[in-house]
Amino acid sequence: MKTIDAQIQNALHQASPEAAIRDVKHAVARELQSLDPKTEIKATDYFNHTFIPDFVLTWGSGGQRPTRDIYLRFSVDAPLIQRDLKSLHEDSPAFIAIASGQRPPRESESVAREYDDCLLSSTSTLESISREDSRTPVTQMLKASLLQGGKGYLVGDSAAGVQRAVSSADAALARLDGQEVAASVRALSNHLAPAFSSRIERVMQVMWVSQGGDAENFPGTHETVASLSSGELTQILPFLLSLEDVVNNDFWRNLGENLELGHLQDLEYWRGSSNLNLLINANLDRLNARGAAVDRVQPNLFDELDGPPYWEVSDSHLHLRCGDVDFKFVDDRRQIAHRTELGIAPRWFEIEHRLDRYGIEGIEFTSPGSKTRIRSSTTEGLPESMNMQALSEALGEFARVMAVELRWPRSRHNVEVDFDRFAVESVKSSIGLHLLAYLGLDLLHQASPRLLSSFQRFVTADERFPWWNHNGGHAGALHE
Repeated sequence: MKTIDAQIQNALHQASPEAAIRDVKHAVARELQSLDPKTEIKATDYFNHTFIPDFVLTWGSGGQRPTRDIYLRFSVDAPLIQRDLKSLHEDSPAFIAIASGQRPPRESESVAREYDDCLLSSTSTLESISREDSRTPVTQMLKASLLQGGKGYLVGDSAAGVQRAVSSADAALARLDGQEVAASVRALSNHLAPAFSSRIERVMQVMWVSQGGDAENFPGTHETVASLSSGELTQILPFLLSLEDVVNNDFWRNLGENLELGHLQDLEYWRGSSNLNLLINANLDRLNARGAAVDRVQPNLFDELDGPPYWEVSDSHLHLRCGDVDFKFVDDRRQIAHRTELGIAPRWFEIEHRLDRYGIEGIEFTSPGSKTRIRSSTTEGLPESMNMQALSEALGEFARVMAVELRWPRSRHNVEVDFDRFAVESVKSSIGLHLLAYLGLDLLHQASPRLLSSFQRFVTADERFPWWNHNGGHAGALHE
């Protein structure tokens, strides 16, 4: 493939000025997109104009979307660029040189320092950086941040540090190479706005600790804290989740030390992805909810009903899809309190063998003309203090089980399974997402042992994080 400089030169040598401008803009737009695929690029109808940008870049979604103007120039060398900086610097634009020139004069860097929130670079520099391999978090963040938060004079020798950081930061972190990591930190501090450089540095700290490094020995410029704060998680999660798959459980585990359900709800809408699965499954001991609504969903053309489970965020709620079953998790039971007549209440004999796996603390029966709720008066639970079969028979053949209150095996957690509302709720304190989902699959959906085993392997990340034992329930006992 031709270099960006060759593409631009070929475009400029066309007979038609309109075709030349169009092809130059197409070539530059492709290069900008390769740096950050999430960037929305809008070209204007102008080229090399004094005060109207060639491109307007936009990021994110919602009403307050950050933007940046891009001005194409044949050169970003002094003194010509000084006029542009003086008149346009208030919006912190980027000026991109499209002509390959000689070694840049020192005055250009000096001028750029006067307007430190603007970026001066060239298409060949951006091309060199974009072509660096970036399959890991730090390199992807560096490249993607360059357009939105890049600043200073990024041409020639001054760009070498950024390119080196992109190419070697992740390997340096893996080796715990303090000197190389320190060089990367300096490069991003010099050429990224503080909000971007501090964000990447915090992720570098997480990776440093993930590789076994001492947080206090991280060679950064900011105060070293081993875990990300709640505010940092809110800012960083959308960025990290949009990266290519980061298959590193320890990274997501260290990242999520302060992770809560609210951070995931703040994403508002996030389609299922490998990174989201890794983040949640690596931190299930930290993620709790008060309840989950359980629904059967009508599969669409692209749903794989035999595919593995996955997490997603929809309408500011965390969901878990498992085949055609959907779980919506809530941190307030009132959000699912008014779901009625969604399920079919079973008869006792239909679920007795499943309930035997748990400690039954209470049960609600209904039959024509009556409703009965019974709670255990002993610590052993209802089956030990009452003949449940006799009770069911006494209520008649039309008696149905409306709800049961269970104790999760070997724990103090009580959970109510409501067959009428098709919901699973923690009775007192919040409980792990995976425990709510397991009970929903087992009792409401009456899933097969194969599906239950598949779900358990999914949430334990192939036994990498055995949260079942952590929460008091023995995983093996659930299949006996």
